[in-house]
Amino acid sequence: MWLEAWTQTLKDSRRSLLWWAVGLALYTVMLLAFFPMLKGNAALGDLMNSLPESLRALAGDNLGTPAGYVGGKLLSLMPILLTLFAALQGSALIAGQEERGWLEFPLAQPLPRATLLLGRTLALFTMLLVLGAVLFVSIWLAGQVFQAPLPAGRLLVTVALHTLGAWLFGALALAIGAATGRPGLAVGIGAGLGVGLVVVQSVTSQVPFLSELAWLNPWKYALSDLPLEHTVTPTPLLVCLLLGAALVWIAAPIFENRDVHG
Repeated sequence: MWLEAWTQTLKDSRRSLLWWAVGLALYTVMLLAFFPMLKGNAALGDLMNSLPESLRALAGDNLGTPAGYVGGKLLSLMPILLTLFAALQGSALIAGQEERGWLEFPLAQPLPRATLLLGRTLALFTMLLVLGAVLFVSIWLAGQVFQAPLPAGRLLVTVALHTLGAWLFGALALAIGAATGRPGLAVGIGAGLGVGLVVVQSVTSQVPFLSELAWLNPWKYALSDLPLEHTVTPTPLLVCLLLGAALVWIAAPIFENRDVHG
């Protein structure tokens, strides 16, 4: 029965998902189109070396190489974009529909609330996988065209780190929305925490206290560990996947027993 909820949620969200996918693809192609002008540019290297370490960490050290440009320029914004998508969708799937009075029909069906929540959780995960696939294909194909080829394996791991990082905060927004019925609170905490941790990670190297706790930040592995250049263990991927699922699992009994309006 969860399959029906999954299918219906994807059907209802197909238009926004399509626009996000098109936007990510166009953004990727547009940025990679500039790479041939920067490739091997000695002046750019001198400029980057003259910047403070904090700015170099934020922008990337090797913008003249495919891995440095994609990681430091193109993908540096992806945690924010994907987190916003995930949190907005997650908060809307239960709490947003409840606020609009659109949960009346689904809850009138012989379908346990936990099953409805499961179907919509899997739909959120599927939408993020779709965006991750679009991002991977766009970067890989555009890289071949614009002289920025990347190893498919490392690119896949890098995109997975971004996608599952966003999944964690989308699941948090979905869980808070299901537990409270307040979409504003859900998106605020989910998106705020996800974006805030991106900012924290950008200054971690400058603050010793933050450096010691960096392993707790899911964006460390996608941004600071340079997965396009170095091998990354699958542990961060599994942690984000399971922690996101656990958040929704914790919220399920609360959603099952609380009063739902609409």
